[in-house]
Amino acid sequence: MVIYSISLADLKVEHCSNTTEIHLMRFWEARNVRKDGQFMSLDMLLIDENSTVIQGSVNVNRQFMFRQYLSEGSVYRLSGFDVTCNNLNWRMLDAPF
Repeated sequence: MVIYSISLADLKVEHCSNTTEIHLMRFWEARNVRKDGQFMSLDMLLIDENSTVIQGSVNVNRQFMFRQYLSEGSVYRLSGFDVTCNNLNWRMLDAPF
């Protein structure tokens, strides 16, 4: 069975049921410094085969489902995820999401 992959550059702001293949470059815990270091999310930098880089984020309530499977430098196939716009007040990348 052939799985067709959508590139990160072709993602739209919506729920994505397509599959994309990404390389997990780095991930870290995002913490709220205004709330005594409260854990907010698991953030990551993702890159695809076309060298498109985006930031990914796993909500604090869902991170326990995924964290044990994440390894920096590994390649993953993602599907069934939401694409949202970046926060305009704070952006790590020039990517729109």
